[in-house]
Amino acid sequence: MRFFFYGTLLDRDVTALVLGRRLPAQAFVPAELPGWSRWRVEGGSYPVSLPDRKGCVSGAVVSGLSARDVAHLAAYEGAGYRISSLRVRIAGKLTTVSVFEPIVSRLKPTNRPWDLTLWQRQDKKSFVGRLVKALSGRRGYSRP
Repeated sequence: MRFFFYGTLLDRDVTALVLGRRLPAQAFVPAELPGWSRWRVEGGSYPVSLPDRKGCVSGAVVSGLSARDVAHLAAYEGAGYRISSLRVRIAGKLTTVSVFEPIVSRLKPTNRPWDLTLWQRQDKKSFVGRLVKALSGRRGYSRP
């Protein structure tokens, strides 16, 4: 299965923790989600993407995910997201992939754009600490 990642899962350390294994760098293929914009979520440091005719969200498509991987991703994303099929642009061509789309009634965006580099500099350390603690109780979990 192929997924478009546009937030914290773009960070390979986070992805490795969530999946329980480290993906090779080439598994992350640069892509864009046209017609959407990305905002920091209210009360959190992660993003939500919302439809926006003029917007475009950069991210990556990750292929070859197993059913187990998808289950881990869905548990990580939680009840605030649903899996949707959306069209992304890879190397100038549109293709349909799965995306964790926020349920806006559960996750409210702020008016602050979300940026991966800024998140890595300001929020990653504490975010990863909370994630490790949360995942440590997961059956079959081991740090990559």
